[in-house]
Amino acid sequence: MWQVAVFNRRQHEQFRVVGSEITLAQQGLDERWAPSNIAAGSGDEQTPVGDRITIRLRPSGEATVIDCRGIDDNVFLADGGALACHVPMELSLPATFQLGETWFEIKLRTVRPETLALEALHATDAERPAHAGKQGPDSATVSKWLAAVSDLHRTAASSDEFFTRAAEIAVRSTGLDAAMILLREGSTWQIAGSSLADPRYGFSFDDAALNLMVARPDVWRRPASSVRTTSLVPGLPDPQPQDSLVLAPVRGEYGEVIAAVYGVRHGRGDNRRVGVRTLEARVIEVLADGVAAGLARRQQEVDAARRQVLLEQAFSPEVAQHLLRQPNALASQTREATMLLADLRGFTKLAEMLTPTESCDLLSAVMEALTDAITAQSGMVIDYYGDGVSAMWNAPFDQPDHADRACLAALEMLESIAQVSDAWRQLLPFPLELGIGIHTGLVQVGNAGTRQRMKYGPRGRAMNLASRVQTAAKHLDVPLLVTDAVRRRASSRLTALKVCTARLPGIEDPQELFTLFPAADAERLQGDLDRYAIALAAFEEGDLDLAERELESLLSDGPSTPAAFLAQQTAALRRGGLGRRADDLFASGNDAVIEILSK
Repeated sequence: MWQVAVFNRRQHEQFRVVGSEITLAQQGLDERWAPSNIAAGSGDEQTPVGDRITIRLRPSGEATVIDCRGIDDNVFLADGGALACHVPMELSLPATFQLGETWFEIKLRTVRPETLALEALHATDAERPAHAGKQGPDSATVSKWLAAVSDLHRTAASSDEFFTRAAEIAVRSTGLDAAMILLREGSTWQIAGSSLADPRYGFSFDDAALNLMVARPDVWRRPASSVRTTSLVPGLPDPQPQDSLVLAPVRGEYGEVIAAVYGVRHGRGDNRRVGVRTLEARVIEVLADGVAAGLARRQQEVDAARRQVLLEQAFSPEVAQHLLRQPNALASQTREATMLLADLRGFTKLAEMLTPTESCDLLSAVMEALTDAITAQSGMVIDYYGDGVSAMWNAPFDQPDHADRACLAALEMLESIAQVSDAWRQLLPFPLELGIGIHTGLVQVGNAGTRQRMKYGPRGRAMNLASRVQTAAKHLDVPLLVTDAVRRRASSRLTALKVCTARLPGIEDPQELFTLFPAADAERLQGDLDRYAIALAAFEEGDLDLAERELESLLSDGPSTPAAFLAQQTAALRRGGLGRRADDLFASGNDAVIEILSK
């Protein structure tokens, strides 16, 4: 088995090779070199590859043949020689050559750990006697090492350059010729970042040494006394000195080896130092701990981002951020909240007139508009149901103006539904209308779903009352209804108009129901609002003549108030409820309280 390493400014990878031949091709938009199943010279124009070279191992294992015919560049060798690409080239192993901007290194793999001459740092330090009179590193060197470690901890782990930065720090702080940060993926290793002084002297890693480190987790090094000039593979000449290595494991959450810092000192070029000193190995060990901390931070960031995505699917970004900071906020608790329920009126009939695709697209546009209105006021969507949506304010965190926020969201919904209706006017047989109900009260908020599928929301009488108010809005033909609890908490930005007092299904006490207007619109409609208030007061006091006169003038001016509904009730009250059918929506009698029969 042998290996091929590839290095350029965009790529640093290493490939195992089983067999006697491999074809490397430039693939993809970034033109990375990778193994290809297309043999050189096949002429297959369907394959999206650029230049390609074929590397064949001689049966003796001593040399390799490089075939890069069809490429215009020359091949430059590590010793400075150059060869033309128009004929196959034979190179002795190990071989290093450059084609264009890319370096290639071909080696036989070391498969026997005992040939590595590596020492385990901690296994030998305790047994090695101190060398009297041997001088340690000076203060400048120690300061440089400490600065390197601090520099790595300041580097953002989420940055794409984190691993490259770690390799650069390893080289700069220890004087190594090359360093790589290798990530372990099963039984293979991937180069995540690297720093090389000169690629002519090598840029591959020895996975046999890495596997030894995994089997016996420790910092391993090849000290100067172990550097030899004999071949790694018996019987094969190796004219170059053996590289000095240092490997430090990067451990995961459970102590497992997940990566490695891999350092090389080759003793060639400008750097003639050989071997790896004990303190240098310890610096690499500390840097490995820094990489482990960075990987842990990165995993935390990934987990946090995943949690945020999941939370933002159920909550607004503001609520999601709060829950990330205070996850206990989702615990069940009793608190005051304002609930809003909105329903698209007449959608069942509308869906029968549209195609299924049109119905789905229309409902999607409606829900998008309603959701935008809720999130614009920092509300939390509780649920979507059929053609409706429910939302909540003041949970899971405090919003002192929660009633105002819900009311403003409702008014924005009414504006946005008109815009959706206008956009769909060519397909709609009638304009879209909403029925919205809002109530404020104490609820039990928490997980209203299951442990497997969470649905954060409110439970209790107040939520039931909000649902009944939304239903009443449809029956009273009013787009927006709120309870007195909401009206009392509303600010001066909103003007409330009492619609009626009603007894709602399942709710024992009669409820005063109001509709809302923005303060600016209320000023324009003040005359109509005053006349409706007079008509309602006359209705509730039994002065039906006055009520009918005021309502008649309001009806002639247009639908700015719930006059049509109250006129119907006034007429029913005058008749004393005689002739009422069992399926009527309201119960009428001599009482001014209107009883809504249907849920």
